Amino acid sequence: MASLLEDKQDAIAMACKRHHVARMSAFGSILRSDYQPGVSDVDLLVEFTTLPPFELVDAYFGLLEELRSILATPVDLVMADAIKNPYVIASIDSSKRDLYVAR
Repeated sequence: MASLLEDKQDAIAMACKRHHVARMSAFGSILRSDYQPGVSDVDLLVEFTTLPPFELVDAYFGLLEELRSILATPVDLVMADAIKNPYVIASIDSSKRDLYVAR
């Protein structure tokens, strides 16, 4: 996993706790050798705990803003339950790596 994520692991975990994340995983170029700092974005897959809709919106956008600040790079934050295409799901699942899992 890119050193960018490893170096910021504690800050990412704290952000996840604050924003009711059940699980967050990295996927895409951040996990491959073709990742280019300053050019590539960071793709993150997130699952939130069960929240009322208005709280979920706040959690999503709060987390996104905080991750962009922590990582100082563009972040694509994808909610796992929003992905419907089975081929996309299979592709992400085959390479994703957990960054945070709530206890």
